[in-house]
Amino acid sequence: MDTKKISSVTLLKATFLSLWLTMKNLFRRPVTVQYPATRRPIPERWRGGTFALTTDKGTGEENCIGCKLCERICPSNVITVEMEKHSGRGWAKSFILDLQACIQCELCVQVCPTDAIVMVYGMETPVTRREDLILNKEKLMANEKLYPAAWARGLKLQKLHEPEREAEEKREVVGK
Repeated sequence: MDTKKISSVTLLKATFLSLWLTMKNLFRRPVTVQYPATRRPIPERWRGGTFALTTDKGTGEENCIGCKLCERICPSNVITVEMEKHSGRGWAKSFILDLQACIQCELCVQVCPTDAIVMVYGMETPVTRREDLILNKEKLMANEKLYPAAWARGLKLQKLHEPEREAEEKREVVGK
């Protein structure tokens, strides 16, 4: 007999608690976003999306010199660069980046001496075939025009890793 009373009291208490929680959340501002119509702003330092190969704004030439540093540093081995030389400069004959295994570590962007490869905010690129996740040189060059570049570029990231020269000089002066 006691267990029936406890069960009904527990059930009644749980019902009122559920109703109270529903009423409390009913008048709150919605958390979800109606995605295609409204979009949340992308955080400034968001790492993700896709990649692009940049071109020189003045001459229109590609910035990639085919040094293969991005290929060597990639932990997933998803970058393949074929280099060719003409006009006294190195060029990327082909540049293939496979997004299927890319871990978005941004090491290729950091190591690039000419800021040729950058991450872009192109996160809305659903594909139906795996072949579409393999970006060749033409797709990477087109991404520069399609999407805005992320804040992080190779030279900017390299400067963040280097110690400030002025601070070192001040320490030397104080130590003398």
